[in-house]
Amino acid sequence: MIDLELSPVASRIVTELTDVTADEEVFVVSDPEKVSVGRAMTNAARAVGANATLAVMPRLDAHGNEPPDVVAAGMKAADVAVTATTHAITHTQSRLAASEAGTRVVVLRGVTEEMMIEGGMNTDFAELAEVTAAVRDVLGAAESAHVTSAAGTDIHLNLAGSDAFSLDGYFHDYGFSALPPGESPTCPAKPGTDGTVVIDYSMDNIGLLDDPIELTFEDGTVTDIAGGDEAAQLRDIVDEAGENAGNLAEFAIGTNEHARLIGNLAEDKKRRGTVHFAIGDDTSLGGELRSDIHFDGLVTRPTVELDGELVLDDGTLLVDRVRDLAAGL
Repeated sequence: MIDLELSPVASRIVTELTDVTADEEVFVVSDPEKVSVGRAMTNAARAVGANATLAVMPRLDAHGNEPPDVVAAGMKAADVAVTATTHAITHTQSRLAASEAGTRVVVLRGVTEEMMIEGGMNTDFAELAEVTAAVRDVLGAAESAHVTSAAGTDIHLNLAGSDAFSLDGYFHDYGFSALPPGESPTCPAKPGTDGTVVIDYSMDNIGLLDDPIELTFEDGTVTDIAGGDEAAQLRDIVDEAGENAGNLAEFAIGTNEHARLIGNLAEDKKRRGTVHFAIGDDTSLGGELRSDIHFDGLVTRPTVELDGELVLDDGTLLVDRVRDLAAGL
């Protein structure tokens, strides 16, 4: 019976955000833990007349791992690929190849049945798109950022030449959309990106944190991971992942006022007034460094200055100020 509850939002995603049409091939990728979400998306695509196929693959070990070759081929061949998986395949070469082939990739990484019904997935998409676009414009125009938090984050980011994106749920020309919607990410330049990031709420592949994880960066690369048992766990993952796993791949600002803090980065990082940082692969965001992982970590009450302009104050996104700055560009 859960399919009946998932049907309305799956239909909105298919028709309103992704604009699936009856003549299109839709390839839905899921795993055993998320198959109910994948089934809902398949049914919604078939309801508009699309030729929709559901593929259930083994659960991947971590965010950023490549899917099986047969899944990668299916994504590349489709008009629309929906990835309703436990771990994200957004930042993979398979996703990049699909996007370059013209596939519209819709990412529902880690999305549960409950998240389809409550929280950030149920928002005013048009209003969110306007706010997220303003953040994107200001972030993309900035040469630098200074991010601090009461928990101890204090990092300077070199944003010169870095593009920003609007992940508002709609499909743009970035190659993918992400749901729940609501963030503007960028990939900082490496030289001049120095300082400390304190992940104080949740971390990919770990979940809700018992103790903060402190990451020290020099020229955009992790030089130290400090904290308790969870920091040690992350350190082991980074060491095992090898090349570029400690690369600062992403800085992003959350924009969705209906997103909740639930210990799942798929929704946590979209909450308006938060920021997140990612380590690992940055090729999906305009970078050039490949890695077997892409892990996000959340900072809940950040203060952010872009080129000296305050845009986020202790966890409050200054929406009117961002709109004014965007209008002046």
